[in-house]
Amino acid sequence: MTDEPVLASRRIPRERVGTIIDAIYAFSMTLLVITIDIPSKFQHAKDITPVRDIIISVLPDLVHYFIAFILLAILWYFEHQRFMSLRHLDRPLLCMNITSLAFVCLLPFSTNLAGDYPSDTLGAILFELNILVISLIACIQWFYIRGKSHDLVPDLSAVYITREIRWSLVFPLLSLAGIAIALFKIPGSVAIYVLAPFIMAFLFWKDPVKSVNIQGRQP
Repeated sequence: MTDEPVLASRRIPRERVGTIIDAIYAFSMTLLVITIDIPSKFQHAKDITPVRDIIISVLPDLVHYFIAFILLAILWYFEHQRFMSLRHLDRPLLCMNITSLAFVCLLPFSTNLAGDYPSDTLGAILFELNILVISLIACIQWFYIRGKSHDLVPDLSAVYITREIRWSLVFPLLSLAGIAIALFKIPGSVAIYVLAPFIMAFLFWKDPVKSVNIQGRQP
């Protein structure tokens, strides 16, 4: 990749794309609640403890809902961090973002499959593939940004960009681990993502950027 400046006519304001990203992430996070399927009240008309039975029956849906919600929140945060660093976007970056958003919109569907059929490892694999694609695109974007850093992020240090690339690899690696577990027909492979917040907290604690410059900016 060459570090040539983007022509002014091909520069895309980050604010407009950021608005679309925020809206789609918010909409997808809201749609996740629909993945919790509550049985009809007529199915429990004769039950002595219908609410308890319903809660027990939707526990897999609830677990997958919270995992997907937390993952989307973390992915949105890193998307926000990336946009805060950019001066503007070019067409390849825009295409990568639009592709990523297509899979963000798909996450409620894959969450629903994984939650409704927790014993079917194919549902878990589809969910993990969904997260894998979103996180891989985020990683590829940082590699692309590093190759055009003079134009896209001229005031960011190389240490900061390297840190972001390392952090962006966490979710692809977790997704691949989850897929590997599911391929061995082990149910509950989606639970691998519970490690994500702890891994990110550890990486933040060991953040090399803090020892250089707290914002990762060039002095």
